[in-house]
Amino acid sequence: MSYLTPLKSDLKLGIIISLLGSKKKLSELAKDTRTRETTILHILKELEQLGLTVKSDGTYQLTPLGILEAHICKGCSRSLDVLKKHKEFWLTHDTSVIPPVLINNIGALDEAVLVKTGEVDLEKVLENFISIVASSKVIAGVSPVFHPDYITVFEELINRNCKVELIVTSKVLAKIQTHPNHERLENFIAEGKIGLYLNDSLRFALTVTDKYVSFGLFNLSGTYDSSVDLICSGEEALEWGNQMFKQTLDKSTKV
Repeated sequence: MSYLTPLKSDLKLGIIISLLGSKKKLSELAKDTRTRETTILHILKELEQLGLTVKSDGTYQLTPLGILEAHICKGCSRSLDVLKKHKEFWLTHDTSVIPPVLINNIGALDEAVLVKTGEVDLEKVLENFISIVASSKVIAGVSPVFHPDYITVFEELINRNCKVELIVTSKVLAKIQTHPNHERLENFIAEGKIGLYLNDSLRFALTVTDKYVSFGLFNLSGTYDSSVDLICSGEEALEWGNQMFKQTLDKSTKV
């Protein structure tokens, strides 16, 4: 038996995903996939031989094995779409920092868009980041880099009772400690208004709010690429980002 056969054909994939919703008549499958019934019938026979579908009382449905394969194929298809959509981003950055379990679920980022700096608008990524966090109620951040504007933004957020957790490197912490407002930030930490953690192995940047995920990577030369961010919203994307944060938090030390 050839597993994941539906991934080799958009039509086969469309049929099993359609059947994942509910059992269907041949005419319904033809309508869902916008394909002739004779073509659908040929493929259904093939899927039946593979043990993925079965016909009963004039309708087609997935077998228990077919349900499992349909879910797996659907997830793989979404993940491949994410890789194709942002091929240049994944191709030119160090993706080894993404845990295998999150690579398998990278389809959760299927609505992501890339924000890039331009020849004229050099601050576009930073400005977009600030606009994302400005109205947030919760922030979980991972930062291997520092920008002075971050301090002002986070100070304003904390004054609005935003819950903030940050994971930074020793170098970023040293930069924070030289900032004019460092004493105020230290008071926030002492008061429990900021959860600050250290991790000197950070090879990505991540911000997860109650609405958005912002994700950045190091380029292949080993430096952080501040010229591009992957931005995504939606419950699945937020869950993906929160898992990435939690796995990093488990390897970090509280300040």
